This record gives sequence, structure tokens and C-alpha cells, in this order.
Amino acid sequence: MDKRERRYVWLLGLAGLGRNVGWGMNKVFTAVLLGALTPSTQLIGSVLGAEGLFGVVLNPLSGWLSDRTPTRIGRRRPYLFVAFPGAAIMLMLMYLTHSLGLAVAATLLFYFFQQLSPTPYQAMMPDRVAEQDYGEASGILNLLWTIGNLIAFLIVPLVYELVSHTLGFLLGAVILLAGGLWTAFAARERKEERTPPTGVRTVALLGPALLKYYVAQGLWWLSFEAIASFFTPYMLHALHGNVLDSALGMSIFTAAGIIVSLWFGRLYERHDPRLLLGATLILFALAASTGLWLTTVSEAFALLFVAGIAWGGIQVTSYPLAADMLRGQLRRRGLGEQAALEQASRLHGALYGNANLVQSLGLMVAAPLAGHVITISHGQYQAMFLVSIGASLLAFLLVLWFGKVEVAARSTVAKA
Repeated sequence: MDKRERRYVWLLGLAGLGRNVGWGMNKVFTAVLLGALTPSTQLIGSVLGAEGLFGVVLNPLSGWLSDRTPTRIGRRRPYLFVAFPGAAIMLMLMYLTHSLGLAVAATLLFYFFQQLSPTPYQAMMPDRVAEQDYGEASGILNLLWTIGNLIAFLIVPLVYELVSHTLGFLLGAVILLAGGLWTAFAARERKEERTPPTGVRTVALLGPALLKYYVAQGLWWLSFEAIASFFTPYMLHALHGNVLDSALGMSIFTAAGIIVSLWFGRLYERHDPRLLLGATLILFALAASTGLWLTTVSEAFALLFVAGIAWGGIQVTSYPLAADMLRGQLRRRGLGEQAALEQASRLHGALYGNANLVQSLGLMVAAPLAGHVITISHGQYQAMFLVSIGASLLAFLLVLWFGKVEVAARSTVAKA
């Protein structure tokens, strides 16, 4: 990757960092803020569930539209200019309001703006980065995205508790806004022809290999969320820890992902991505299996460190793999290397829209399913790990079934 391309990827990563600050703050604070305004856990649960519903609709829709609406500033960047200011304003309003109706409205609009940006944003990397550099680019992006999670899980709560509630929220909103707008202004898109994708290109999005990828994506997010949804109650009731222990645990999980991001990016460019993705899924399942027998908080911290390494590998590997699989399916439909690259660049929005759609479905199913398993296990929160293990193993089997993937790093074709 040359210096100009690497600079573009670092600029691109700032938007993901900002968005993940918002995502993490939602996980940490939203239920608490709504709980201060209403005792109805049913209402709170319904509002929180709307995040996944917005994702199911907006992720594929925004991706499809961004493939087809070139503007003077590009296809993807207009979504960033709308989504990040909107999300930052709604995040502050969620904290400042003392009205339940306004708080619910602000939360729903926050979810709308948060789910508007990820698919067009994710499509910007393969649009501009040379295909042989997808692995390194994914490692850099995942590094910055995970730093955003760490800020939300650790830095913002510390400022919120030790300095000022208002300053904590203001810090998060400013980082969300600054990261998104920095990318929107500085990460220029390359010029595209105005011909919308049709025919063989659209059919390739639903080819057999990518359909397996989409299902596997939903499963590994189900595996993650089955643990994340109930991790704090598990820490409190099964391990007799406290909320701070839970926050520290999630910070350890996140830090492990930061440590390995660039390393997995390099591994992607040198090894079969199916083996790399399969190995990290097995590692995540093994880490989850130890949760069935943990008895102390320190043991949980060790589990989270290993799980964070595995999750970092899953995220770094799966992001460029989708683009490589799309290009491979286009080639199998008779296109040459250069033609497949050009056609794929017009479908990256729809590609990541489909992937984010099944991710949202996985997140929607995870909490109810894990909650049901905990209930039939007579309140044993360790049972959530059974859901995670099962989903990870199913995803692993699908990965083995992908078939040969033509790794972009093997190619010598670069983008203009």
C-alpha cells in the first residue's frame, strides 16, 4: 500500500471510530437514561430493539441507493454529511431531555442516523483501495473502529462518573461528529460513471458463495450479541462482580481486538481467508465454552482477552473477504479481471447492505434467544454461552463450505 492510499484508509477509519463511540455509548447509557424516566422495562426494551429494526431497513436501502446516486461529491459521502451531525445532535438530546416522549423520539432518531451511514461508509474502502491491499486496509480500519469502542466503554464512562455527566456526553458527541465529518470532508471518492449496476452484476450479489457468507455473518454476530446482551447480569449474578468489573471486562475485550487488528490484516494477505476466518470462529467458540465453568472475575477477564483476539480476527478477515468473494463470482460469470473489478466497485454498497442486513437480524434474534435459554435454565446466565457456541460452530461449518476464494492480495491489479 502506497503512502497516499494508506493516508486515505486512516482518514476513512476516523468515521468508523466516531460511529463506534456512538454505538458503544448507546450500549452503556441508553437503558439507564430511559430507566430514569419510566419504570416500564417493556417500553425500554421496545425502544432498544428499534436499533435492529432500523438496521434491517436502512442498511440494504442506503447501500442500494449509494450505488445508484452519484453526486458531485461522490456516491457515499453525502450519507456521512447527513448521518453524523444528526446522530451527534440526537445523542446530546437523549441526555439533556427530561421528557419521556422526547427521549424516546431522540433515541429513535439516533438509531436512524446511526444506521444510515455504515453501509455507504464501508463501501468506500474497496471503492478506492487497490485490491491487493484489502487486508492491510481492513486491519487499519478495524484498529480505529475498536479504539472507538474502547473510548465508549472506558474513557467516556470515566469522564461521566469522575468529572461531569454533561462533559462525558459532550465528549462522546464531539468525537462522533468530528470523526464523521473529518472523513466526509477529507476522504475524497474517485469519479464514477453514472451507469447503474444491472444484469449479471446484480445477480452476482446473490450467488451461492455470498449467500453462505451472509448467513455466516448473521450467525457470528448472533454469537457475539448472545454474550454482550447479558454480560453485565452474568458478571453480577454468576461471578458476583459489579458494574465496573463489567466495564473493565468489555474494555479488555476491546483492547485485545486493537492489539491484533494490524496483524490479522497482514495475515489476510498471506493465507487462505477461509482458514483464517474458520480458525478465529473456533477460537471464539472455545473461549465461550470456558464461560460455562468460570467462577471468578479474573477468570472472566482472561476469557474476554482471548475472545477479543478471536473477534478482532473475525472482523478484520470478514470485511475484505466479502469484496473478494463478489469479485470472484463476477469472474465466474465470464468477466475478465479488470471488468470484474470495475463492476464490483458499483455493487459494494449493495454488498455491504446485504451483509449488514443479516448482521441486524442476528442482533435482533440474539437477545431473545439467549434470554429464553437463560429462563429455561432457571436463571443460570452461563447458559447464554451455549447460544454463542452453537452459532459460532454453525458459522464455522458455513465458512468451510464457501469454496475456493480468490484472495485479492494475489492480484496485481490496482485501482486508479
